[in-house]
Amino acid sequence: MIAIVTTSWDDGHVLDDRLAGMLAARGLPGTFYVAPDNVEIDARDRLGPAALRELATRFELGGHTRTHRRLTSLTREQASAEIGDGKARLEDIIQTTVTSFCYPGGCYRAEHVPLVQRAGFRCARTVRRLSTGPVADPFSMRTTVQARPHVRDWPRLPAVTSGRPVATMRCTNWSALAVLLFDRVLADGGVFHLWGHSWEVDRFGHWDRLARVLDHIAGHPRVSYLTNAELIPGAQP
Repeated sequence: MIAIVTTSWDDGHVLDDRLAGMLAARGLPGTFYVAPDNVEIDARDRLGPAALRELATRFELGGHTRTHRRLTSLTREQASAEIGDGKARLEDIIQTTVTSFCYPGGCYRAEHVPLVQRAGFRCARTVRRLSTGPVADPFSMRTTVQARPHVRDWPRLPAVTSGRPVATMRCTNWSALAVLLFDRVLADGGVFHLWGHSWEVDRFGHWDRLARVLDHIAGHPRVSYLTNAELIPGAQP
């Protein structure tokens, strides 16, 4: 089984430009999921059309609905409009077909998957973490590590570290967990999927931690570095 690395970054915040520079400097791929009219980010803090077009020349951009409202809080008709309008708006800005989607907040039900498919997306990412296996379902893609602390993941860490107390404690630091799981994928094969939000990395003051993780996972000759769409045969535009 080959080792694969992919990364993805959500929301379309202006700090995505800083993050993109870090990825580019290391030759790492990134899929940036953008909600063009994200109601959770002030308009002045969103990437504007010119910045999105520039970002799209270097990285894959994916759909994240139009306003980033949780699909589970909407009617079926509203959810369909959010998904389709977000795709159309983003494609109009960057003049490129968008085939990857990310559920805002990871919130969705089975009824939303056909809506994503009918909108023309060919894969969709969730926020489920601690996975290093191959993609089992292209519309419920799992991830490995999020670039932020996650206390609710701590009860699951002993299974990751084979119950070793010191390793378990060390992996409460997300960057240490990322290094451990990447090394496992490098040795045994699988998919290492790092994701996060640039604004969250900034909020926690974790740019240095992120840089160390990116340095660790970059440049390995036995690793295939892919965008999210490239994980799925036929999902690229």
